Amino acid sequence: MKKVQFFVGLTILLLGASIALAQSDCVPCDPVCDPCEPVCGLSNVPFTFSGWIETGIYTNGNGGGNNGPMHTGSRQRTDFAMSQLYLSFEKEMNTRRGFDWGAKTDFVYGSHAGSMQTFGDGTFDSGWGSNEHGYSLSAYNVCGTVGYKDLTVTAGKFTGRVGWEGSASKDNFFYTHSYCYWIEPATHMGVIGDYAVNKKLSLGAGWVTGMDSSYANPNSNNAVLTGFNYSLTDDAAVSYWINAGKQYDMDARKRFDYFVQSVCLEWTPTKRFTYVLQYNLRNDNAVDGSTQYSSFGVNNHFLYKLSDQWGVGTRIEWLRENGGFLSNFGGDYYECTLGLNWNPYKNVSVRPEVRYDWYKGAGTPFGRSASRVDQVTGGCGVIVMF
Repeated sequence: MKKVQFFVGLTILLLGASIALAQSDCVPCDPVCDPCEPVCGLSNVPFTFSGWIETGIYTNGNGGGNNGPMHTGSRQRTDFAMSQLYLSFEKEMNTRRGFDWGAKTDFVYGSHAGSMQTFGDGTFDSGWGSNEHGYSLSAYNVCGTVGYKDLTVTAGKFTGRVGWEGSASKDNFFYTHSYCYWIEPATHMGVIGDYAVNKKLSLGAGWVTGMDSSYANPNSNNAVLTGFNYSLTDDAAVSYWINAGKQYDMDARKRFDYFVQSVCLEWTPTKRFTYVLQYNLRNDNAVDGSTQYSSFGVNNHFLYKLSDQWGVGTRIEWLRENGGFLSNFGGDYYECTLGLNWNPYKNVSVRPEVRYDWYKGAGTPFGRSASRVDQVTGGCGVIVMF
């Protein structure tokens, strides 16, 4: 509890210091720009506030009380729910002229928040606000940054780097997630440095307390997080990230050597069309040799912008599950999702979709009492940003 109070106090202290600094007038620093532009000096309000609320419903045609392995944990529900009430406080960093600092604190409440907590070691925000309706509270980002020109160092709890999709609803095209997303860490606690080598290549490396774990680190988790982003052309970019180390599994009550990697290619040949190819791999091996989990898969996103208000997308995926991550049924999981994005206003996004999942293996992971090998689902989410 004292550590939580320390981080909350530090956040308030940084906020107060920023507001105090902002009381002074802007100092001219470049004759070609407005001295009060954020990129040209201190703005009057260094901290910005933003967020959104997402609500929606998702259900299946099998009559099951949950949507099976396609929606693990808190995302299994098939009734109407508030997925995310997302509140973000941020001081952006600009190192164009040298040293600067920044800070970011994001709180999330809703049915998605459980998968954004530090459930990996059961400390910090794990279990915050949990109730019988499947809602909980997460301190999704609580981190600070310092930087000098092309080097940035981030410390605290920050968003995971592995993979293409994110936990924040606003940043995703589809209402549901791919299978690959569920074998990635959502957050990390630790320190990471990022260095922009040139306009095409950036590198990152750091130490973290495993996956989805906190600074308390009661089980002495120890892992590395490293990778790179590279622009192949003006239209295509590739990223590769690894998270590997030792982590104590709270459910299995065993220490594991784990390895997670992701390769992502994003190609935008036209202003309207975007293609994303992602490959994920995860291996968890118990240190005592008693248990081994593994999973790997590929997903494809085909996204097309019809107009300023409308977009259409398809996601096609295959994932090999050898047991332990998505369900107790090992085998091959496939899914095809068709979705629309309608943006009637700049701050409103409506995301209906239809999804078909099917499975090849020795089990029956879908349907009422897990009695089927395939499933048709559909639903719609609405995001209002502020």
